[in-house]
This record gives sequence, C-alpha cells and structure tokens, in this order.
Amino acid sequence: MTDALALARAQALTAELRAQLWTVILGTAAADGTPDASVAAALLDSDGAFVIYVSGLAAHTRHLRVNPRTSVLLLTAENSAGNAFARPRLTFTCTAQPVPRDEEKYSVYVAAFREKFGATIDVLATLPDFQFFRLRPQSGRVVAGFGAAFNVDPLDWSQLTPVGPPPAR
Repeated sequence: MTDALALARAQALTAELRAQLWTVILGTAAADGTPDASVAAALLDSDGAFVIYVSGLAAHTRHLRVNPRTSVLLLTAENSAGNAFARPRLTFTCTAQPVPRDEEKYSVYVAAFREKFGATIDVLATLPDFQFFRLRPQSGRVVAGFGAAFNVDPLDWSQLTPVGPPPAR
C-alpha cells in the first residue's frame, strides 16, 4: 500500500469512526493496577472530549474516581472475513474528569445524551449513582491495516502522522 493510499484510508477511517460514535470500549485500572475493559455509551463534546454517563456500581466508575488515566477504543464492525491482526481501530489515551451535577455542563450533557440515545437518559438521570465523566484525549493512534498506523491529533482527527518503526535494540 502506498503512503498516500494508507494515509487516505486512515483519514477515512477516523472520519467514519467519529461520525458513527455510539459506544466506546473503555480501559481503566483500579488503584492497585488491576485492569478492566468495559463498554460505555459516549459522545463527543464541543471541546473534543469523550463524554460517558456511567453507574457508580460499575468497576470502571470506581476506577476512574481513583485513577483518572484511561483509554478509549473505537472499532469498526467486526468482520470475521477480514484479518484479525490488522483490524481497523482508533485508540486514545485520556484523562478522566468527573462532571458534578451542579455544573452547567451536566444539564447540557443530559440534553445531548437524550438527543443521541433517547428517553432512557431521563430515567438514568434520576439515579443518584450515575455520573458523567469527560475523557480528555491526550494522544491517539489509528490502525487502518498493515503498514497503515498513524498518530492522531486528539484535537483534529484529520491530522495524522505516520508511526515509524520501533527503535533498533
């Protein structure tokens, strides 16, 4: 695959994943370092942060409260006919920030979640354990296939730079 073709493919993938954002695979770790992976409904706010609304009963919420370092994974639909070693994906390392209920953004996020996910949010918003977190991307990487890995600017997903080979040992 030519460099230009790989770049075009990666740019198309990041645009597709951004447009189709519905859920994220969330990687968190407990205070003792025990890892966890989970799924959360998500949207992007006007600053480019992922916003999730999660239950305090969930391990990932407890983890985010004590360890704000997290990762977000976005995937295309699974295709058993494709190559599992080169599955298209986009990953961001993030820093999580809780959104207090008395903060103005809280009601903005409730409205945005209602618009995107429907009336279920009206029930969840009454539950005292549910909490919004903003996951601010720090760095990103997209893999659009073999030889098509790029670092992604977390503020502008269209800005990609090729990932070079690992340093020689």
